[in-house]
Amino acid sequence: MPYKNIIFESLESVAVIKFNRPKALNAINPGVIEELNDVLDGIEADAN
Repeated sequence: MPYKNIIFESLESVAVIKFNRPKALNAINPGVIEELNDVLDGIEADAN
């Protein structure tokens, strides 16, 4: 799933999540929280 507010990368057993809201100085808003929840749920479900 493409994310608008975060950048998610996964390599082997390492996941990297970066905020991607430079114009808002990477401030957290409801969209960021929703995307973080989604990506963290996916990481948790991944067996690796």
